[in-house]
Amino acid sequence: MMIPMVHETVVMEGHLIDSDVLRRAFNAIVEEGGTFEILEFKVGRTNDEATRAVLDVKAKDPAGLDRVLEHLSYFGAATQSGDASWRGAEADGILPDDFYATTNFDTLVRIDGRWVNVASQKMDCALVLREGRPTCVKQRLVRKEERVALRGTGIRVKPPERSRDYSMFGFMTNDISAEINKGIAISSTAREMQRTRKAGEKIVVVPGPAVVHSGGDSALGRLVRDGWVDVILSGNAFATHDLEKAIVGTSLGVCQMSGRAVEGGSRNHLFAINAVNRAGGIREAIERGVVKSGVMFEAVKRDIPFVLAGSIRDDGPLKDVITDIRDAQIAYANALEGAGVCLMLASALHAIAVGNLLPVAVRTVCVDMTESVPVKLGNRGTMQAIGLVTDVGYFLERLESELRVT
Repeated sequence: MMIPMVHETVVMEGHLIDSDVLRRAFNAIVEEGGTFEILEFKVGRTNDEATRAVLDVKAKDPAGLDRVLEHLSYFGAATQSGDASWRGAEADGILPDDFYATTNFDTLVRIDGRWVNVASQKMDCALVLREGRPTCVKQRLVRKEERVALRGTGIRVKPPERSRDYSMFGFMTNDISAEINKGIAISSTAREMQRTRKAGEKIVVVPGPAVVHSGGDSALGRLVRDGWVDVILSGNAFATHDLEKAIVGTSLGVCQMSGRAVEGGSRNHLFAINAVNRAGGIREAIERGVVKSGVMFEAVKRDIPFVLAGSIRDDGPLKDVITDIRDAQIAYANALEGAGVCLMLASALHAIAVGNLLPVAVRTVCVDMTESVPVKLGNRGTMQAIGLVTDVGYFLERLESELRVT
């Protein structure tokens, strides 16, 4: 006796073949225990023309079909009928059990038969209807009785597609290897920064303390001074060691002229924090002449905004550090509005935090001496990030040279 199947018709459009979207969608259906039949398939005839596929998707029961359809929504598939479903939040920060969790891909929600673009796109959020528009909202910021989108029909994403032009940022070119031609990768990064500048978008830098330890801070400071950085997002450690170098010439107690450890140098970062906090903060220390060089110096002199997010391991911390992680997350998200390029420089903690707040359209480069940080970044959903395994000091020196030449 054959078990009756439930089914739904879905439509997929875009560069489905050359971006490998269709194959992965077929695999997802089978892995979730479903089957499919192609009802219509029209291949784009040119490089720019989209492909359209209409599928009849089947599963053994409604719950199984819902799982298949939700999985397919992440590949841009949409059912031919049905708006999104909504339910009120039970309490502040408490979502319905069957809420839809967002990705960093551009997302659309069907409301009254019309597809509406989601606002403030970022991953790991709820979709909340605010002022008539679906908006990505962190779980803790959802308020009681706000309408929350549920899993199922009426939600679709626009998966990233392979670039129409050659670029290291083309979809699925983010394989991480120490053997990549770094000169080509850095040249591509410089060109993308130039494109971003012309488009009026922000260039965001997320530096870790290794930028200072490696000597890359000098090049980064010049990039800030020359107008190639619009926002700095980091933590207490980077700013502290940058200021330590400016005040006493060491970074984590190591002389930045000789490379030798200074006797008693382990107190130098605490001395720097003390001196800056005594002045009232980073800006005040610069205005009073306590700090006369460094990345933070150049940022303040050019009025480049910076956000320093705290962590449990911070010494001090500096007065400028936001120690409430909820406030820091909001400040990071606000600073990222309008970002076009993000450079994550030897910073695991803050790079992954920023990655969670970025839409997929932001071109992202993650530079680290080991593969683990770019891999973690990709595993946590920042699939658009290009991983470059190299010394961050070399990367910054070469990047500055590329931008200076052009």
